[in-house]
Amino acid sequence: MVQRIQQQHKQRGGVAVMTGLLLMFVLIPVSGLVLDLGHLYIVKTELQNMSDSAALAAAKDLDNSDTGLNKAVAAGKALALKNRYNFGSTLTLQDANFRFAASPDGPWYTLAQSLGNANGRTFVEVDTRVGGTGGTKQSINTWLMRIAGDNSTSTYGWAVAGRFINYVTPIGVCAIDPTRRNASYNYGTFTELVEYGFRRGVSYNIFDLGSLGGAASDPYQINPVNSPPNACNASNSSANSTAPFMCIGNSAVLTTGVGQVYTNTGMTASLDKALNSRFNDYSGGSKCDPATAPPDKNIKEYLPGTGNPPAAWQDSGTTNLPSQQSVDTVSSGGLDTPKYSLPFERAYPSTASTRVPTPATYPQYGVMWSYTPAVQADGTTAITPAQANGTKASSKMYGSLTGGSLDYINAATYPTSIGAGFTSDHAAPYNQASGANFLAPSGHTGVEDRRILNIVLIDCRTAPAGSGSCGVMNAVGIGKFFMQKKADFSGSPKKLNVEFTGLVAPVPSSEVKLYK
Repeated sequence: MVQRIQQQHKQRGGVAVMTGLLLMFVLIPVSGLVLDLGHLYIVKTELQNMSDSAALAAAKDLDNSDTGLNKAVAAGKALALKNRYNFGSTLTLQDANFRFAASPDGPWYTLAQSLGNANGRTFVEVDTRVGGTGGTKQSINTWLMRIAGDNSTSTYGWAVAGRFINYVTPIGVCAIDPTRRNASYNYGTFTELVEYGFRRGVSYNIFDLGSLGGAASDPYQINPVNSPPNACNASNSSANSTAPFMCIGNSAVLTTGVGQVYTNTGMTASLDKALNSRFNDYSGGSKCDPATAPPDKNIKEYLPGTGNPPAAWQDSGTTNLPSQQSVDTVSSGGLDTPKYSLPFERAYPSTASTRVPTPATYPQYGVMWSYTPAVQADGTTAITPAQANGTKASSKMYGSLTGGSLDYINAATYPTSIGAGFTSDHAAPYNQASGANFLAPSGHTGVEDRRILNIVLIDCRTAPAGSGSCGVMNAVGIGKFFMQKKADFSGSPKKLNVEFTGLVAPVPSSEVKLYK
């Protein structure tokens, strides 16, 4: 009996030893996994911080030039060396760790591929892998995981930084009324919102508006890279430098929508090709890439007609209209102040364009309400076709000296619902998915609102300070303008027929920041 008990004690001791050995082989790898994963997480964070700081440092130097690209890489490398990882180790980045693009989503190009093609490449990618993107991750020695046969693990950091403003096209136009952000005209039963003198739903050729306020300069082409108080690099206002920004519709000016910009008089003829990518037109030496500058979902051109009034919402035609809306910023007994030469007022402008001596007449309005109807003074309530047409000549929004009794908006043909796949606020011909007012881009995937140009509104009452392509002018805001047809800068006057659709507020920041 005593012998049997002793044997049982021996067996229990053997089980305890075996259990201990088994636990050792299980717990040590598990503990090692936890410890090494913690180490891996710390190193991953350190490498990510390194790539973030290097990308931010590099992005600050990107200025559309080869010099800027080289400075960006040098700045990124220098800041990366100031960081430490894996208990004090340094990492020397190479040229291959940097790539550049015109948008935070690429396509990406190496430094060698970007030199000589720096225009528009204002985003930088920093990848700490050996050899950059697609290379080998940074190897890290393990500790307790060695017992399980794993001598090392690996990780890396990756970041994208750049200077980007949400689709503010480097084009400027004189504000009609630069002192009044919001005003209205009272028709008795409803009001119409007027913003810096522009009326929503109204067509303009911005090259026919002229130098409003009597200024002698037209601030059409804006430096997309430099803005006061930073120095102006005149070459950044060249057509070659500006074209990529025109293609995409972005720039790095006006962080709040107001402030000073560098302007360049006139507009280089070739830049119409950069704007026309929105209509799926990449011909004639266009610098636009469909990957970064896709067409719109609806590329139907809305051409002003010759009828008076149009037979439907619009006529087909090939005239040069719409041309202009003239301005009067001084009240002279109208229903409200200020006045904007609404046609039935019969008022001549007092401080208006040097090129537009009389109010717009009925045919000069061209196609209107192509992107959205006019809105009431609250900024959200759409004006109906019946309200716009009015019940008598004196209450019509779009009358004329000779045709005030005619309706402009044909209620029977103007859309009443938004087509599938569009997200705009109000029904409009642009928002249709089929029919006579719709045309899909062939061969490319369209993007809604690509035909919107967010244009800088300039106070032209004061001439630019400075000369040539670095004249300093004051901006009062950003206006949204819808391209109704392709731009044509070959003749005189140049043609950029657009419809005012409202103000951009708030304006996205153009500060250098991390995107990924």
